[in-house]
Amino acid sequence: MNGDYKGTKLFGVDENGRKYDREARRKKNKIISNVLLVMALLFAIVAAIFLLIDPIKNRMRKKEVEAQVEKVEEIIIRPDVTEYTIVVPKDANKVNGEDYDIYAEGADAEAIKAEIEAALAEMPDDVTLTVLGMIDIDSIDCHFVVFDNDTVIDLRYGIGHHQSSVLPGEDGNCCLLGHHMRVEGMFFNKLIDVKIGDTVKITTLDGKEYIYIVDKTIVVDPSELEDYVDGDDGTGKQITLVSCTYTGEGTKRILVIGHILEGED
Repeated sequence: MNGDYKGTKLFGVDENGRKYDREARRKKNKIISNVLLVMALLFAIVAAIFLLIDPIKNRMRKKEVEAQVEKVEEIIIRPDVTEYTIVVPKDANKVNGEDYDIYAEGADAEAIKAEIEAALAEMPDDVTLTVLGMIDIDSIDCHFVVFDNDTVIDLRYGIGHHQSSVLPGEDGNCCLLGHHMRVEGMFFNKLIDVKIGDTVKITTLDGKEYIYIVDKTIVVDPSELEDYVDGDDGTGKQITLVSCTYTGEGTKRILVIGHILEGED
């Protein structure tokens, strides 16, 4: 045996010929093993929590979004209601990766970003969102509330109307934006599956319906959006739906463009 007894202690000899207390080393190794086990368990618990956070947040968002859809469905058929708003906490239901597309570059882009961040910081703790109507794209089971603005907060709860575009049914380009959520069936999650000839129906709060026929889908860089989202972009009574793609970590934008069905006002 490579070792000897000295009193009640068992000693071993290491590779350098030095004696060591085997029992003390065994206890030390056991302590290290226990510490490593506890750390591994803690890491596993933390990892599990992080894995659960997004699904829990997404379920809560979906439940709230569906509740708002039901309320707006009831209001649209009531001629006495001409305006409907919802109040939401400024910091609730944040979407991973939410941001604004900025078309400028360099110092101009930084200035615009700072301006946006300042405006968001100045918002009250409770933000009022105004409902414009509903959007329906039957081919992808898209049925959500459309808000009259496209801030990051509007887009957490539905589809947003780009402020520099026209309203549904008006001459010009009506631009609507929505997140490409990872959750199946949420917002513009399936926008990339829309085909030429599909219909997009917008029902405004006063109950009027505007049906558009899709005649083009394209993918562009965010820097190119400026040529597609304003009211004077395009021709006739046009609709442009915008979302991100997950190609290249969401760096592209999918656009679905259509024109109003003949005879629709």
